[in-house]
Amino acid sequence: MAGRTFDDIPEEKVEWIGGYPTPPAPPIRPLHALSSVIKLVRNKEDTRQVFEAVSALSGRSGKRMFRRFLSTDYGRRVIAEPVRLEEILSDRARLRALPEGSFGRAYLAFMEGENLTVEGLRAAAKEADVDFDKPTDFESYRRLFMHTQVSHDLWHVLTGYGRDAIGEMCNLCFTRAQSKNPGFRLIIWVGILAMKRERPDLPIWKAANEARRMGLKAQWVLGCDVEELLPLPLAEARRRLNILTPEIYNSIPDEAKRTILKPKVAETQAQREARLARA
Repeated sequence: MAGRTFDDIPEEKVEWIGGYPTPPAPPIRPLHALSSVIKLVRNKEDTRQVFEAVSALSGRSGKRMFRRFLSTDYGRRVIAEPVRLEEILSDRARLRALPEGSFGRAYLAFMEGENLTVEGLRAAAKEADVDFDKPTDFESYRRLFMHTQVSHDLWHVLTGYGRDAIGEMCNLCFTRAQSKNPGFRLIIWVGILAMKRERPDLPIWKAANEARRMGLKAQWVLGCDVEELLPLPLAEARRRLNILTPEIYNSIPDEAKRTILKPKVAETQAQREARLARA
């Protein structure tokens, strides 16, 4: 092994975790993160900016999550087999064959209703130079983050948070509590402040705190077998994971959710995906 390099990284800079090589932690870039968050507030549909901001502030959090993931039976399966969640969630025929009312059918309805695709989420990450399809010597480490990336919309369905600005912020609060990634913190704080400035009458701080508590009380979702959960009734999947109902978020009027932080751009991500699909 002496003198071996990994993607042009000297061996002495590679950290081994659970028998797998991992790359050096990325540098912290606060100004880049702030710029991305400001763009995200202007357009909540610009998913690329989420990846930009999180990557700029993540530091060593990815290493900690990888170690924790490997401590679970399912995590080791994802890494070793591997379990390709991006393919499972892209197989809409398979999802449509699941029982009515199941978690998998609810996920499919969410994706179709919002005109979203797994491929679109991955493309947004690639625009931010977060390409988990690119071959690497750190294949096991890459597999975790591909798995995490495509889980985002699954978590929307499990938590009950919509894709409105408040719902996205609450889903990030839940994710932050689960992942401990500091990259989400700036997005959450700036997003809440922007929404409170626009609608000071809404219980946005309370909704955010409720989402954080939900994330802390729930099982660690990344360590749970997704394929085992998909056929279950949605309520049963939530019960198994100890995911509570977001009462405060649900109490906010739908009209307020639809209009707050309305994208100040000509084309949203969903509209862009629809246009590209027609081309």
